Amino acid sequence: MDIQWHGLSCFTIKGKNATIVTDPYDAKEVGLKPLKLSADIVLSNADFTLHHNVADFKGATILDWPGEYEAKGVIIQGVAAFDRPRDKEDPKKDNGERVIIYALQVDGFKLCHLSNLGHKLTNEMQEAIGDVDILFVPIGGGVGLDAKKAHEVIEQLDPRIVIPMYYNIPGIKLPLAELSAFTKEVGIQSPAAEKILKFATTSGLPQEHTEFKILEPTLD
Repeated sequence: MDIQWHGLSCFTIKGKNATIVTDPYDAKEVGLKPLKLSADIVLSNADFTLHHNVADFKGATILDWPGEYEAKGVIIQGVAAFDRPRDKEDPKKDNGERVIIYALQVDGFKLCHLSNLGHKLTNEMQEAIGDVDILFVPIGGGVGLDAKKAHEVIEQLDPRIVIPMYYNIPGIKLPLAELSAFTKEVGIQSPAAEKILKFATTSGLPQEHTEFKILEPTLD
């Protein structure tokens, strides 16, 4: 399984039987170059238009709503969440914009993509997500978790690999924090960024600790 990052929460995940793209963004609104991506499956969010640029994915299976799905041998669970915490006094008063967390199984790996989640997970969300091998977590604040809250969610899920996303990169117009705020929060030195992550089997993942992987955005 290969993983590439295209900025924000947009990734290409290439498995043996399917290529998956997550949260394809509106490049003009974001400030980055338009991407020419192809996929068998697109995971997006119908309620959050910044992550719903799906028109060019002709012939792909578009999943943009919470629920249980299976496509091309990939098992997918979409879990509804929000881009900011609920109002503590009246949860129905202001739920923010809905985002969709996707838990998926690809080539035996259990992945969880948090999109631009903005709050800690509820017990129900954790149960729906289940065990996580590889976690894609927003860290830059704005319409999503900041470094401190991202750290709290990582501790909730206890993944084996963490891939930070949704932070400031050259050209982006959104007000997002730098990667350094997150690495300082979790107490690691920034590892060298990789252009692509390759995973062969789950046995090659760390067993007793969480490992952080930094991806260099592929923007052309």
